[in-house]
Formats: sequence, C-alpha cells, structure tokens
Amino acid sequence: MKKALSLLIVLSLMLGYSAALAEGMGVQPLNVPDADMEPVSLDDLKLNTEADIDGWGILTLTGMETVDGLGFYRSGRSDVYSSDDYYWSGAEAEYVVLYADILNTTLTAKKYTENITVKAVFDDKYEYNGWFHQRNYNNGTYSWANLEADKKRQNTRWAINASDYFSIDPMYLGHYIFGCTLPNAVIESKKPLRLIISIDGIEITYHIRK
Repeated sequence: MKKALSLLIVLSLMLGYSAALAEGMGVQPLNVPDADMEPVSLDDLKLNTEADIDGWGILTLTGMETVDGLGFYRSGRSDVYSSDDYYWSGAEAEYVVLYADILNTTLTAKKYTENITVKAVFDDKYEYNGWFHQRNYNNGTYSWANLEADKKRQNTRWAINASDYFSIDPMYLGHYIFGCTLPNAVIESKKPLRLIISIDGIEITYHIRK
C-alpha cells in the first residue's frame, strides 16, 4: 500500500513538473474540450466550420457561389494557357460551386481525390450528379479572365486537370471544388437544395437552401 501511495505521489510530481516545463518553453498543454461543446454535424456542415475526422483529416468548407463558368488549367501546365479556358454551364443551367480545404492529419501522404461522389438533391426528390476538382495554390495567375472574380486569382479558383491531381503531405492543406450543374429553375427556386459529398465513405451535407 505504501509503495502504491509513493508511486502515485511521484507520478503527480512528475506531471506537475512536465506541465511547468512545457509552459516555461512556450508550449501550452493540450486543452480537453468541454463535455457540453456542440459537436460538428456532417449532416449540416456550415461554411468556415472545421470538421475534424479522426484518422483522416480536417475538412473546412470555405465558400459557395453560383457561376456560369469554371476556369481550368490544361493538363501538365501550372500557368494560365488561355484566359478563355472555361467550362461553361450553358444558357439553361448554372454551376453551384462549393470550395473546400482538407488538412491531412494522417502520418502519410494522402490523395483525397480517389473516392469521391457528389450529388445535389432538390426539393427532396430530384437528384443531380455532381463533380469535383482539385486546386493548386502554387499555380500561376493572369491579370485578365473572362470572369472578373478570377483575375489574378486563378490559382485559388480554377480547377487543375485530373491528370495533375496530387497527394497531400501530412499537415499540409489540399484545396478542392465540389459542384453540380443545375437547371435555372432549380437555381431560382426557393425550395430546399443541398449538396451531398462522399469522400472515402465519409458523407458531408451542405444545405444551400432549407
């Protein structure tokens, strides 16, 4: 009993010393989240809210917009080949575009583009198949583009070619686009509309309209 008590005292002293040493070196001990902290729901993920998925990564939806054109880099190129390089939605449809970042929290390089499906659900009965792209912030930009918002920002807004998709190293960010081509009637409606994204079996829902 005395041995057990002595051991507990020694362990307590060691833990206290370690914490003091860490604070002295500018290192803050990890905080344990409050038990009543509201959990992140992947069924209704909000913009700029981190979804920390254990053993996989931290997903953040960074923006959403409706556009009629999505710029792209040509295969094997990291610069803007032509300011006219756009996928166009056509007169009868628009693109719903959702931008996302994924921080790789695993211990190895991971390619997040290998197991993805995207779909839009309108009014709880119409389903449209979507698409996805990767972005490369290291790519070059150009001072002119067909869409004003893209000027000098192609690297953060344009899609790279599927042949150039790359793995993300541990604790680095990957940048992605999830989207769907939707008829004008769906875009202009007030009825519910959501995007459902599945990555490696993890399902994320973003409500555009409820």
